[in-house]
Amino acid sequence: MDCWTVLQLPEDADERTIKRSYARLLKSCRPDEDAAGFQRLREAYEEALSEARWRMDNAEAVAVEAPLAEAAPDNLRDLAELMDVRPLSPAPFDAPAPDPAEALICGLNAHNLDERWAQARQQGCADAFQAGLLRHCFNAPGERSAIAQWAAQHLEWLTPWQQVAMTPWQYEALTGELLQDYRRTLQELLEQQAEREFISQLTQYNSQAWLQVFDLQQQWQRIVLQLLHDTQWSVPLFERVCQTFGWDDQKGVYPEPAWMWRQLVSRCEQESFFTHLQEKAQDTRRNSADALAARLLLTPMSTTQQKRIIDTFGENEWNACQHLAETLTWRYPQLIERLPQPDLFFWRKFVPRPIYTQVFIRLWAVFALGIGLSIAHSRPDKLGLMSVSIFMFMALVPAGIGFRVTQFWAGMSSTYRVLDLWLSQRLIPKRLNPNDYWLVIRHGVPQAIMLVACALMLGVLGAFTYAGMVLINLLHKKRIGHMSQRFSEGYPWLNGLHWAFWSPWQAVFLVVMVAVIIAAQHYLPAFPWTHIDLPKR
Repeated sequence: MDCWTVLQLPEDADERTIKRSYARLLKSCRPDEDAAGFQRLREAYEEALSEARWRMDNAEAVAVEAPLAEAAPDNLRDLAELMDVRPLSPAPFDAPAPDPAEALICGLNAHNLDERWAQARQQGCADAFQAGLLRHCFNAPGERSAIAQWAAQHLEWLTPWQQVAMTPWQYEALTGELLQDYRRTLQELLEQQAEREFISQLTQYNSQAWLQVFDLQQQWQRIVLQLLHDTQWSVPLFERVCQTFGWDDQKGVYPEPAWMWRQLVSRCEQESFFTHLQEKAQDTRRNSADALAARLLLTPMSTTQQKRIIDTFGENEWNACQHLAETLTWRYPQLIERLPQPDLFFWRKFVPRPIYTQVFIRLWAVFALGIGLSIAHSRPDKLGLMSVSIFMFMALVPAGIGFRVTQFWAGMSSTYRVLDLWLSQRLIPKRLNPNDYWLVIRHGVPQAIMLVACALMLGVLGAFTYAGMVLINLLHKKRIGHMSQRFSEGYPWLNGLHWAFWSPWQAVFLVVMVAVIIAAQHYLPAFPWTHIDLPKR
């Protein structure tokens, strides 16, 4: 099918007729509805224009050659006239008639465009006025954007049916400047958070005829996509923009580049998630576990207020806090900077900490060692296999009492958790206690009691040994080995003394101090390093 059949024109149609037919057919063959048909129409339009212009150029060449051929016989007469040396008298000078289009262009600005265009139409110089207006756009760069926008709306510039002849460079310059001007206007509205005005202005821009051209529409959508990528906006605004352009991720209709679109969709999901969290946090009537977790993490509170809301927490609430903190950390890390607490797991310091059986095992080990060394000092003649069994059995009594006291104290000290946290943050260096795990009142009092018990059993060296083991455990984080989960679950009464909990320096220090205590008991029995002489009544 040739180009004239597609355009529904005879083969001798001129350039103006071709443009009018193309504009008429373009209304029923839009690029967004029938891309293939639009492509055929566009190719036929360009081929017909090329042929019409070629035919016009050939006709002009023939018109120029004909007068030259007719004038050939008169060459001799012309030569004689040239040889005539008589004085010449100048011909009368006629002043050129003023050009009405140029007069209308003079003094033109963005405010009198409507008036000058109406005058050009009245004086019959509309085409010349448009040509002069195009020249004026590039002679006055400061007014180019305003004039181009007016001409695009009133004179159909930048569309396939424009009347003014425009070079490709002029076309690209005008479209590029208009698109950037539109982008600046929309960006200013977003920075002012005027989202209603933004949508209104975007809709007005997108309805302009020159932006319906397929290539320009794609470029315009990429500009808006880049603008959204570089600025902040709300979810409703993004949804309205998608409606304006017909973007739909589920249908696979979205602009390019795809990676930028994916980021915007992720941001939209993130903003929707955060908005939903804020609604749950601000609604005090909701007391579900996820609502309480959202209120704890999103609402600025003092430590006392946090303690007050956490006192009502159960296992479901703690699990909700864990789930929300992990979701924000791994899926929406950009939201963390909007939260009042940069540490999303700050609530763990309020979680009740049960006293496990490992505590009883360790207490038994301490008392067994202390009682054994005390018996070795006071009754060395009785030290044997039977006596070892006896003092290991005897250690169960103080260990059981210490275990119950520790459980009681754990529940009682939770009443003073706010004060305990305040003291711990100021008395314990942050590098030793980065997660606020160790508390002065909660852990300090039981440790002080154990220090006194070791002093009563083994004197100054006993207290020094216990204090040294605790300090090495805090300062040296490396451990001897690793305990498997199978062993931990299969032997819960033994894993309290497993080497996975021991620093290598603790083992060396304990061996050295036991040797020192035994040497002191043997060689310096009178000196109260390994025993305390209580006053007798």
